[in-house]
Amino acid sequence: MQTVTNFPRFIPSYKRLKENQNKVFTVEFYHHDVNSEPTFSTISLASDIFLEKIENEGTFITIRLTGLDLTFGEKNYNTNLSDDGVVFSSKHDDETYFLIHFS
Repeated sequence: MQTVTNFPRFIPSYKRLKENQNKVFTVEFYHHDVNSEPTFSTISLASDIFLEKIENEGTFITIRLTGLDLTFGEKNYNTNLSDDGVVFSSKHDDETYFLIHFS
């Protein structure tokens, strides 16, 4: 990843995900990354991506992959755009994040 832009809201990240919905998603989850390898990774098509706004809870993005749903809420995650993907990082732990790339 090269250029990273921070956004206070999930809308730009949601739009980037939707723009790339027909591509193959590579999702890597890093948690206390000691060996520079993801704790979990998957490669899949996204069957659905949706944005929900829930009163008193905030905005959520859900990515539905084959056999896996990922949901990110703005109270728990920051989101960033890069040249080649979307990043969700935990607001509670600076060593927990998801990298999502498209191909």
